[in-house]
Amino acid sequence: MHSLVKLLCIVIISVHDQSGIFPGCKSGPLSAQQRAADLASRITIDEKITQIVTTAAAIPRLGLPKCESWSEALHGLAYSLGVSFGGDLPAATFFSNAD
Repeated sequence: MHSLVKLLCIVIISVHDQSGIFPGCKSGPLSAQQRAADLASRITIDEKITQIVTTAAAIPRLGLPKCESWSEALHGLAYSLGVSFGGDLPAATFFSNAD
């Protein structure tokens, strides 16, 4: 379950800068569950293994950045650029000064 949460966090973070890599990521027809399933199907077993640790390695071929989630996912994700959802909620970040 913990690795699934990390994977979903990576998907959300990567949507902003890598929307062209995964179909329907910004305002396309795919739901969040469909996007996560699509991403999970594209990641190899070895790449999945690199995602279940505190410092998840980048996966350049998919445009996924390195992600540091520590034990509760707050601190590492706090240092990201925030999230872009599109639609009625265009962006979100815990820290308003995130660049």
